[in-house]
Amino acid sequence: MKRIILIVSIFAIISSCKQDADLQPATTSPISAETVSATSNVKGLGITNDGKSDQQSKIQALIGSNKTLFFPKGTYLISKSLDIKNITNLKIYGEAGTIFVSPTNKIITLLGNAYNIEISSITFKSTRVSTVNDAEGLIFIAAFGANDLMDGININKCTFTNPESQGNGIKLVSEGTNSMVKYISVANNRFESIGRMAIEFQNHANQNVARFKDFYIHDNYFFDIGTIQSGPAPSCVSVSGYSTNGQINNNEFYNMRMKSSPFIYYGIENAGTIGLETNNNYFHSDNYGFTGILGSAGTKSNWTISNNVFELTGSTSDKNKIRGIEINDAINFTITNNKITTDGMAMMLVNCRSGKISGNTGKVKVGNAFYARAGSIKNTITKNTFNTSLGPDNGVVLFDGSATNGNSASANTLIGTGNKVGKYVNVNGAYNNY
Repeated sequence: MKRIILIVSIFAIISSCKQDADLQPATTSPISAETVSATSNVKGLGITNDGKSDQQSKIQALIGSNKTLFFPKGTYLISKSLDIKNITNLKIYGEAGTIFVSPTNKIITLLGNAYNIEISSITFKSTRVSTVNDAEGLIFIAAFGANDLMDGININKCTFTNPESQGNGIKLVSEGTNSMVKYISVANNRFESIGRMAIEFQNHANQNVARFKDFYIHDNYFFDIGTIQSGPAPSCVSVSGYSTNGQINNNEFYNMRMKSSPFIYYGIENAGTIGLETNNNYFHSDNYGFTGILGSAGTKSNWTISNNVFELTGSTSDKNKIRGIEINDAINFTITNNKITTDGMAMMLVNCRSGKISGNTGKVKVGNAFYARAGSIKNTITKNTFNTSLGPDNGVVLFDGSATNGNSASANTLIGTGNKVGKYVNVNGAYNNY
């Protein structure tokens, strides 16, 4: 009888241990069943985290399909890029205090075909000191091959910093003849003191083909971006070239480094995405100032800009560089329920058509609260409150140029200088706008 009881007890203990082992991955990290058997703590595989000896070749040897690599807290010195090429189902993750440090601006590169790649909970730090423009990134997604396909890239809970070099935090380039990068998520990351841009997605090779789509940039924190950028249009987030279906939502943008630069710095730049959402973001500056949202060159349609808050003041002498929203070349767009307070301009449209602008508030110190020019036609501006009471204005709502016509402006509350009733103004041949 004792023997039977002993056997049953041992079986119960083994069964309990097996259940605990089965549950453990789910409690520490949501990894798929295919990768559970390949999960590795790199500390037991000869990897050191003292920040003194180069670990690049050892870590590179561990990278492969159907693997999950856990890096315990510590500093991992990486002399050159870790390449993820033609890999499926790979997760690389750390914990609080896990740092990948490198003397280069490129720590991880994705190449070729890549599916279901996750990088999380790692601080990426470059110690490079250089004024040379570097258009790559600490994480570089490089779809240059003619048929490179990447599907399912998730970068989350990481921190990026490279204050002394002109590199990006995350850079995506999809410019192969038939390349495509889709389902990209960049979420819950911190970008602090980045030399160039924090996040840059690019398709410049052929503007007639969308080569990245279905991207989600949300719940990230941006601070002190563009520390030594010398070129034009430094941005916290830039999506450039023809792409489709993106969301840049619920992010926070603070104090870009627009100090003595002749260029305007931007929180978000859209230069060609069709079907973009930029909603519920928060933009704040109390040092040099910057412009919150830019729609730069390249036709954009079905763009929604809603429920964002802009609090942008700054010491730059040219207050016109501090704007809430500036949109160029957009069609069938919506700007609604945004709250804008700036030292410069609240909102500007350039060559924009058939947009709906409603329910916004804009309060400025210098210039116009709303300014439409250069071929902006058939836009509807209604039920907004525009306030220029704190400074001079030449029209709270200004339409400029003979190519700017056919806009409908009505039921807006206009507050002019000294709290007087504000005015709609046509200049330089603008007509039929209110």
